[in-house]
Amino acid sequence: MPGTVKPWHPVGSGTGRGLTYSLGMSKVHASAIVGDDVQLGEGVEIGPFCILTGKVTLGDDVKLISGVSIQGPVEIGAGTVLYPNSAIGFEPQDYKFAPGTPTAGVVIGSDSIIREHVTVHAASNDHTPTKIGSRVMMMVYSHAGHDVTVGDDVIMVNATHLAGHSVVEDRVIMAAGSMLHQFGRIGRQAMTSGCTVLTGDLPPFCLAAGRNEIVGLNLVGMRRSGMSSEEINAVRYAYKTVLRKNPPMPVMKQMLAELGSRSAAVQLIADFIDIAKRPIVPVGGRRVS
Repeated sequence: MPGTVKPWHPVGSGTGRGLTYSLGMSKVHASAIVGDDVQLGEGVEIGPFCILTGKVTLGDDVKLISGVSIQGPVEIGAGTVLYPNSAIGFEPQDYKFAPGTPTAGVVIGSDSIIREHVTVHAASNDHTPTKIGSRVMMMVYSHAGHDVTVGDDVIMVNATHLAGHSVVEDRVIMAAGSMLHQFGRIGRQAMTSGCTVLTGDLPPFCLAAGRNEIVGLNLVGMRRSGMSSEEINAVRYAYKTVLRKNPPMPVMKQMLAELGSRSAAVQLIADFIDIAKRPIVPVGGRRVS
């Protein structure tokens, strides 16, 4: 019948219908287009109308629900699920990048969730891919630009946008509509409120809101992660005596280094600020240039 969707076709090792599969049983819907360079782990499911081209490697039990588009080079770790209309590995939105230029592509870790209309763009270089970690949840319309690095256990809520070359460290939560400037960084276990705009670097454990404003600490996230009360109190003391006072950068680095000698968590803040190339987002929303 016209318009009837064709059923699943179980596939194993070998080549069939112009498709190349790795060893193990996988399921590829008859309406999917899977290129010869695509390699599938065991238990992979590729749903209706998915299109995979170039060198794409899907780990065991990866599931592409429907309408997923992937352009290699792309590697996706075991157990990751991609929802309808997500687009992974397409060329960067960079005027300097000529179409067809070799790229290191995209690497996504294991057990991540990539929801509807998520985009992750390929690297603008041929040696270091755009990276999304393991156990990451990118909700509807989230975007990771070229050369972005996202750590493990990160949650990006609907319409969260990461500009090119930005870095999001482990266990960060970005609320809906948050945006991070190109080359910007968000430190470990930091959190943003809805519609937060960051043009500077947000230190670990901090809570940001509005435009470039630290409004507190992610205390709930710190407790849930299993941090000891001693470490949490050390971060709170560093926040109160250093970050809230917004001292000149050399003074801030010196004060944090001293406190970091007695606390691993504070040392993370000190190290993060010490290597910053962009302004640090301040407590109280002082202008970031």
